[in-house]
Amino acid sequence: MRKLNGFKWLYVLAVMVTTANADIIIDNQAIPSADISSISISPDTGNLFVATIPGYTVTPVVIGDNVAITNFTVSPSTILAGGSTTVSWNTANAVSCTATNGVGGWANSVIAVPSGSKSITAATAGTYQFTLTCDGSAVGDTKTSSISLAVNPANAVSITSFTATPATITAGQSTTLGWVTQNATSCTPSGGTGGWSSLSISVPNGSTQIAIPTAGSYSFTLTCQDAAAGTAVKSTVVTVNPAGGQCTTPPLTGTVTQWKSFWLVDFPKPTYDNRYATVPRTGYLALQFNTGNIVSNGKLTTIETTVTDGVRLGAISQCPGDFNVAPECDHVWGISGGVSWATNGTSGCQLAPNTTYYFNLTFTDGANSATTTCKASPCITTLQNTNR
Repeated sequence: MRKLNGFKWLYVLAVMVTTANADIIIDNQAIPSADISSISISPDTGNLFVATIPGYTVTPVVIGDNVAITNFTVSPSTILAGGSTTVSWNTANAVSCTATNGVGGWANSVIAVPSGSKSITAATAGTYQFTLTCDGSAVGDTKTSSISLAVNPANAVSITSFTATPATITAGQSTTLGWVTQNATSCTPSGGTGGWSSLSISVPNGSTQIAIPTAGSYSFTLTCQDAAAGTAVKSTVVTVNPAGGQCTTPPLTGTVTQWKSFWLVDFPKPTYDNRYATVPRTGYLALQFNTGNIVSNGKLTTIETTVTDGVRLGAISQCPGDFNVAPECDHVWGISGGVSWATNGTSGCQLAPNTTYYFNLTFTDGANSATTTCKASPCITTLQNTNR
């Protein structure tokens, strides 16, 4: 066990002795021993040096840098004691993840990477915080995310479902509001339109059809009570697009451009493309298109250019310059994200067939020209279109 410059002879021999045709693992890369000409250790730093035959390159394979928790949810987020919920997660570049806090066996459970889900049963009422911590391969490369679960007493009132079908209609059409409750002795409607707030609500469940004559975004609310005076509240939003000829004058002035004039192809193409778009500094740019019989989905995104910085607002509506739309039909851009649309039933802003729409884009808040974030002239952004 004699030492050479501070290192034991035995250690050096152990590194250099290999089995014929065996692989040597360096920085997560397997190198055939036949391609290694020498292995040495620096007596000054203790660094390991591997020399390979000419033409062979050792490239480190790094796993886990910039680890991220891209999604961490509990659904439903409110349950009754004794009920179950599902915790789901998605990660990027994670080597391992650890579960802490929570309830129902969440803490110290096995967490799959890069994604997974786990059913949780909560026996006792309370509010529980679930924490997920993920590590990458680099030292200190750690991300943590937390979510909350509300567990009400087993006999407490709960609105398990309150939906509008469809959630997007045209002025003059109807939508069906449906609800399912537990332990409710009575329920009261409020908000909305079309006579909703004056209806008599049946328990534990029921439905009603509401006709809405005027375009806009309407929030319908249902409040239910139990025998112990406990309450549960749930809301659903219905977006009503204007019927033909019902567009009002928008608060901003703008420019309307045909989809094909801008992209050089008919909607929903191109499959993927980026083009510069000039937007009025205190107004809007609207790209007009018709869905026809297209069954597809896609996304519209704007990317900040070096020419013009500033926050942008985009929205898909049936009127040019209209930014008062459902949450899934608009987006505020600082750095990334987009407005997803669909005519095939997938998630996103739902578009009807054979209907004219506008993709509206502005550097303002959509209502007040003085709020513009564009300080340059002209105001230029990169518009990106993708569709499947």
